[in-house]
Amino acid sequence: MKDLVERIFASLLLSITLLYPAGGPVDDFSRSIPRKIGLLKASGEDHVYDRETLYDYMDGGAEVYLAFDFRQVWTRKYSMPGGKELTVDVYDMGSPEEAFGIFSCDREDPGAGIGQGSEYGFGLLRFHQGRFFVTVMTADEDEEAGQGVLEVGRAVVKALGPPGPGPDLVGFLPRESLQPDRTSYFHGNVNLNNRYFVAGENVLGLGRSTDCVFAEYGTGAGERGYLLLIRYPGEERALAARRSFLSSYAPEAGPEGLARTENKKWVSASARGSFLALVFESPSPDWARKLVSSINFPEK
Repeated sequence: MKDLVERIFASLLLSITLLYPAGGPVDDFSRSIPRKIGLLKASGEDHVYDRETLYDYMDGGAEVYLAFDFRQVWTRKYSMPGGKELTVDVYDMGSPEEAFGIFSCDREDPGAGIGQGSEYGFGLLRFHQGRFFVTVMTADEDEEAGQGVLEVGRAVVKALGPPGPGPDLVGFLPRESLQPDRTSYFHGNVNLNNRYFVAGENVLGLGRSTDCVFAEYGTGAGERGYLLLIRYPGEERALAARRSFLSSYAPEAGPEGLARTENKKWVSASARGSFLALVFESPSPDWARKLVSSINFPEK
């Protein structure tokens, strides 16, 4: 009987290994994240939420993650001396490109030197590594709590595997005067409007089938211009989006797709193949033309 139980248990372990190999669900690597890190100790149970249950975990903001290829989030709490507490969330975003995307859409603080890209400020650490996006957060903003956040972040990143490639679309951006730490990658209208409000309606037809990169450029005198580069599934979609955008946002634009806005700046819309390039707050028509002509479009 004992041999039979052992064989059944071994078979179950083998099945789990085959079903969830390295790189499986987010809770699969939780055993690699220590429950005790320095003076911090895990408290309570770990939890996992997926696309169906994410709203149960966060009252607001779930739609931002669901606009990406979000799979699951694993969460754990740690207690610190003095009754302080911090929360770790590890999001499986499906690919390194998607992990970079969710990280890139809300960058404000200095880098922390953790993972492929990171920032830390006011008790919140954010970083991405491979296909994972991680937040470590505490309500306490003193130095001790901050050191605990960073210590947990350094422990977590060790369990996440190697780094991965960023979105190829970022490589198409012109480099001159680019503000690289302000570049965002996303797919949906909700992500665009969180970064730069264009319209309440989805006039650009953005969704899971579109890839977008939003970039800031110095234009002189401390001012910024903006480039939104969108890749559609096909040329017809790009042309339709250009028509929709100009009709809604700049109906006075001429055939070139250039128009002056109320703040005395310029906006332009240019389609090339399956790509649509929009320039906002350009100081002049020539600046917009030069920026678009410098895009590193892939050769056909």
